[in-house]
Amino acid sequence: MASSLSRKTIKKFSISYNEAKSLGITDEDLKYISEISPKKYRVSVPNPSGKRKTKVIYDLLDAIQLKYDFVRVVQAEVKKYNEMNTTLKSSKSKLTKYNTVRDGIELYLKDREEDYKREIIQRSTYEHDVNDYLNSVYLRESGIYDKIIDDIDDEAAQEFVDYLLDLKKKNGNKLAENTIYKPFSFIHKVFNYFVKDLKIITFNPFDSVKKKPKAVPQDKDYFSEEEMHYVHEKVEFENIRFRTLIILMLDGGLRKEEALAIKFGDVNNLRKTLKISRAVVISPLNGELIVKPVKTKNSKREIVLTNHCLDLIEKYKKFKEACGFVVNDSDFVFTSWESLDLIMPERYTAEFSKFLKRINMKHIPLKNLRTTNATFFVAKGQNLKAVQKHAGHSTFDTTMTFYAQTNLNEERKLVNTYEEEFYNKLGLTVPELYKVVSNRFTDKKRLIGVIESLSNMYIDDSNYDVQLERCVEYFRELFPIFDKILKIDSLLDEDDIDCIFSGYTEKYLSIKIEPLKPSIKI
Repeated sequence: MASSLSRKTIKKFSISYNEAKSLGITDEDLKYISEISPKKYRVSVPNPSGKRKTKVIYDLLDAIQLKYDFVRVVQAEVKKYNEMNTTLKSSKSKLTKYNTVRDGIELYLKDREEDYKREIIQRSTYEHDVNDYLNSVYLRESGIYDKIIDDIDDEAAQEFVDYLLDLKKKNGNKLAENTIYKPFSFIHKVFNYFVKDLKIITFNPFDSVKKKPKAVPQDKDYFSEEEMHYVHEKVEFENIRFRTLIILMLDGGLRKEEALAIKFGDVNNLRKTLKISRAVVISPLNGELIVKPVKTKNSKREIVLTNHCLDLIEKYKKFKEACGFVVNDSDFVFTSWESLDLIMPERYTAEFSKFLKRINMKHIPLKNLRTTNATFFVAKGQNLKAVQKHAGHSTFDTTMTFYAQTNLNEERKLVNTYEEEFYNKLGLTVPELYKVVSNRFTDKKRLIGVIESLSNMYIDDSNYDVQLERCVEYFRELFPIFDKILKIDSLLDEDDIDCIFSGYTEKYLSIKIEPLKPSIKI
């Protein structure tokens, strides 16, 4: 270790040369340390995996000690990596196409574990592969694990897929396509590994199978605009933690795992934004919580929050402080009542289910608040690229495929629009009918056409006023709501009237409008 201290090195720090010399500080001590502001030091030691070990310290001697701790950890990791890499290379060289599929999978998982430790893939990705291998009853019962790799040709691959397609539930129904996609996807990945990494076979037999299982996007249930209003109203009576989470997901369109991973420091009250960079998931192997980076580049984003949501987060922070906690920017927002520790996501899922039942609302999963948010924006005709960025979708197709959904209510709106255009013989909308009654309708030519349709007679100046009065009385009889609104008509402008009758089309179309009786003498 170098024992000298150069003046060039110490110039980068606020400590004087003589003071550093008296403390025995050397150039080697200061390697990987930088002073980012007075008395604030960043320790950043490189790691062969590509991700540096970094931490900010407020004392130079503590920073030096931490630097050496980091160096020792990295050296141990490098040694272990080299040992494992040697073992892995040896195992790869020994595996041939005459080994069993099980042997190949176990080597594949060792390679995936190494990728995870080098931070090439995420821990949850690796653990999902392990879970598929150990716990998939469909893979285990297929018998494919015990077959020789070279024996899996096109015919054997098709037999495996046919086996999956023929699987049935206890009630006799076939399994959903998404259910059989998982075992197929796993075995397909493994054989790609045999082809591309190990090069023990020349092609993947699962590439050419017929009726290849696919992941099928499913329409997700969500709240309508009216239901969103109701949820906003009722959630205000719930506890502060639950209320903050629901509003954050509903207003911000976050994934559940993203919402549960935010920290107070992610909120920028000045910009009124939230940075999303991590997620909380459950390990499929041991059930423990894992905090990991968000799943794609586009998922890492900064979104604008509503003022109400920002206020709730601030109130929740003050509530925690009032409970005796010292809350820092590095603390997670959604934690236990008794500590600042994360709790299992199922707690919030169960709480949401009970909430919906209590307020007599239809049940949708907590995660579908994200669908509700995006579908609301799409339905409102908002800028779809902005919706894509807000939701953190990798592609525009994802936004449209998963969130621009329809259900019976949405389809009814389409049909109502069509009916109003082609089967409303009067040719007027409900707001326009009201404007006839309130003497606001200014298109006399259209109005004469309506009067002629109802009275079944030619209209000119001699009978216009009388027949118009008959039509007005008829409209008031058909639509009692008109009399109620006429009481405040002087307070309304044109936009107010359009808003009042928004959503009234379906009821309007159900009202039968018949011609006036010609027996009435004019």
